[in-house]
Order: sequence, then structure tokens, then C-alpha cells
Amino acid sequence: MWLDPETSAWVDVFVPAGDPLWHADLSKAFHWLGRTLATAFAALGAPASVHLGPYEAGPSDGLVCLASLGPGEVMADGRKLIGISQRRTREGSRFQCIAYNRFELGPLETVLDPATASRVHSRAVGWADLGITASPTQIAKQMVSFIAAHDAD
Repeated sequence: MWLDPETSAWVDVFVPAGDPLWHADLSKAFHWLGRTLATAFAALGAPASVHLGPYEAGPSDGLVCLASLGPGEVMADGRKLIGISQRRTREGSRFQCIAYNRFELGPLETVLDPATASRVHSRAVGWADLGITASPTQIAKQMVSFIAAHDAD
């Protein structure tokens, strides 16, 4: 995972065990969050949808997160827009969500052969590539606002 705070929006979400949003099924636990984030991006004009199927390793065999696709992750135009990971403890689940202004491999480009790097680039998309003109801070605030609204339901 390549993280650059100047070009990405990162949001962590904690769901306590036993909360109505918590789900025992690891795959289904992502679904509510993916739907919420897809709605947040749709409100900005992105053609966002949620992957509800099983994990797909993608062209880098799972080496590059944004080239793979997991349950609940958000896609736009058939490419991954938001990656979501989950860490669980007895206390609950922590979800980490990332979206890029424009998807770049950064230093990861050096560990991939050119053909794989090209396929990885075709699997991920940034919000600016979709015509959304917003800063990472604005995107993070949009994501948090929709998550908070969902939590209030």
C-alpha cells in the first residue's frame, strides 16, 4: 500500500463488538461501510458501486491492494475507488479506508514488471480521474459525514 497524505484520503472507522453495525461474517462486515462510502461518492457525481462478491487477488496476485478487490470495496467505472481493510479484536472491528486523488503506484512500481504495472493501473481509479475536484481533506470529510449519518440511523 502506497500512502501519500497529499494525494489520498484515509479514514478509520471503529465498530464495537455487539454494535448493530458489527457483523460476525468477516466478508459481510464490510458491506454496510462500502454501501455508505459508495453513496458518499455518488453524491459527488461518481458512478460508485459496491463489490459484494468474494476477494479477487487481481493482476498483482494481491501484492498491490488497489489492484485487488474485496467484499464491500467501492468501485467506479469497473475500477477500485476505495480500498477497505479490517482488523478485529475482542473489542470490535477497525476498518481502514483509502481513496486516491489519482491512483499512483509510487515506489511499488519498481517491484512490478511493466506489464503487471500496466494491468494494475487499469484496475484502480482516483476521484480526480472521475472529474471530482476536491482535496483529500474534503473527500475525508465527505466520507466521515456519510458514515456519521449512517451511524445515526
